[in-house]
Amino acid sequence: MSLEELLETRGADENSGSHEPAPLAQMKEKSRMSSNASSRRPVAAPPEKKKELYRLTNPPAVAWPTVAVLAFILVGVIGTDALALHHRLPLWGAALLNVLFMYPVFHVAHDATHRSASSNVALNDWMGRLALLVIAPQVSLSTFRYSHMIHHRFTNEVKDPDHYVHGPWWSLVLRWMSFDLSYVYYNLRSGDPRGIKTLVDTVPLAVMTVVAAGVLTYYGYGIQVLMLWLLPARIATALIGFVFLWLPHLDSDAQGRLKHITTADSSHDNLTAGTTLRVGHEPVLDVLMQWHNYHLIHHLWPTTPSYNHRRVWRLMEPELRARELRIQHGFAMIPTLHPGGSTALGST
Repeated sequence: MSLEELLETRGADENSGSHEPAPLAQMKEKSRMSSNASSRRPVAAPPEKKKELYRLTNPPAVAWPTVAVLAFILVGVIGTDALALHHRLPLWGAALLNVLFMYPVFHVAHDATHRSASSNVALNDWMGRLALLVIAPQVSLSTFRYSHMIHHRFTNEVKDPDHYVHGPWWSLVLRWMSFDLSYVYYNLRSGDPRGIKTLVDTVPLAVMTVVAAGVLTYYGYGIQVLMLWLLPARIATALIGFVFLWLPHLDSDAQGRLKHITTADSSHDNLTAGTTLRVGHEPVLDVLMQWHNYHLIHHLWPTTPSYNHRRVWRLMEPELRARELRIQHGFAMIPTLHPGGSTALGST
């Protein structure tokens, strides 16, 4: 088993309390995971690239760019709240700033979910927990991890928990705004003891969050709870759902209308077309999309620290362009399906 597969299995089994091998049926399901390591048709790295690919796609001792992002989040939110509570910043201005500071939580929590923030598991997980505390203190890292691993296992399929963020146009913003809560529900109804057990971590956090908000409201800080946490957290969550869960899994139908990538085109059937690449405007989009403009790289090599996605693309671009790709050009939402070998190296 490769390191990628091992870490993904550890992620899903984190709360199982057992190191026994998964049942045969689960192992068969595992073969459907949308990573390069477990694909039916993996992207082969030439011998001269394997060492560099391994370095780029595996967790460092400490992912210092991720530490820097976490520091930005914590200093930003704490500083903003302090200024607002001391009446040096209007609450509406503090709310807007907190959206800005909460939005990068995705990078830290997501990389920690894949144990890409540090090869030290304890340090990695505490980084993820601290990030989530800012935006979603009511949901545990283990709950996010289980649902996200199932997303990787069944990308675009019926069992994919991220199906929740796709739906009728009038419901999309509400779906993006509440996808974290949908993960809790998904794990509860999964029927998998591992998923249900993650709620042992989430329920106490949810109770403490509600109690804390209630106590603060009782003592006259309800408007501060609303403006400094609840409102910016929901707006930031909606942005995260839109940018990272919805955009990279889009396709178009025969009439050119947006649709979700279907099961027929799912990653286990067509590995490199199961999610999109976004090529162009990298200096801007690397920041706005927290390096997930190259979301396909994440699905191929899930343990890659996100800030290495573009480097992996550049390293493996010839091998990837030889395969079918869904490319979103610049700021386009609808991707263009490029048959293997139809685009030149370095083209947009």
